[in-house]
Amino acid sequence: MKLKKLFAAFALTASTSQGAVFVGSDFASDSAYNSGWNNGTDGGTAGTFGAWTLTNTAAQAGRFIGDSTSLAPGNTGANINTVGESFGMFGHSGQTSEAFRDFNGNSLGVGQTFSFDLAVNFRNGDKGFDLRNSADVVIFNLNIGSNDYVVNNATFGNGSIGNTYSANTAFQLSFTQTSGAGGTWSIIRSGGVSDSDSGTYTGVAENFKFYVISTGNSDNENNLFINSLAVVPEPTSMALGLLGTVLLLRRRRI
Repeated sequence: MKLKKLFAAFALTASTSQGAVFVGSDFASDSAYNSGWNNGTDGGTAGTFGAWTLTNTAAQAGRFIGDSTSLAPGNTGANINTVGESFGMFGHSGQTSEAFRDFNGNSLGVGQTFSFDLAVNFRNGDKGFDLRNSADVVIFNLNIGSNDYVVNNATFGNGSIGNTYSANTAFQLSFTQTSGAGGTWSIIRSGGVSDSDSGTYTGVAENFKFYVISTGNSDNENNLFINSLAVVPEPTSMALGLLGTVLLLRRRRI
């Protein structure tokens, strides 16, 4: 009976890994961004992420490669940099900046985890992150606005993950696809306030979006910073390891 269950587990892992993402990462310090964070740029490990699609509604919104600790005198901001650089976004005076990316045309495989770092200071307007399925439906949202940090479109208490303000707030977000029906998420906060929260989401992660919408003005403290995008591990490796266990048990029984 144990052997049959292992064979079944292997079959499930192998079948759900066929559309999985190549394990890899991307950082703002990658050479692909030497000329800036531009529409169509595609940095990081080949096969992990697709090219960026970047949109903004007017000149008061956009993106850049910059230092997440360079905000204002006496207010350095959270350090999520690699080699002094992070992805930066702004959108003020009623304007919107959005950055879309997919998992190289595939979806997260069962057992894979997608993670990244996010740094934020002021909480006016709206800024944050959407995880989406193949139909571009949001299956998880973290929104920073109205003096709060709120999780939407996912399972988690009353939504707020705690509204205590800190000028150098950093979040590490992680999403693990646990089945073909959904997965788990976690947020670890650091900086002036330390906290951790977790929950579940429904659906299969296919692509994602970062956004900044209508902050009060162009102050650097209104910027949103992102860095260290990664996908681990590779389900194919997990499937091969499980297959090895199955074959070893089978040999012992023979």
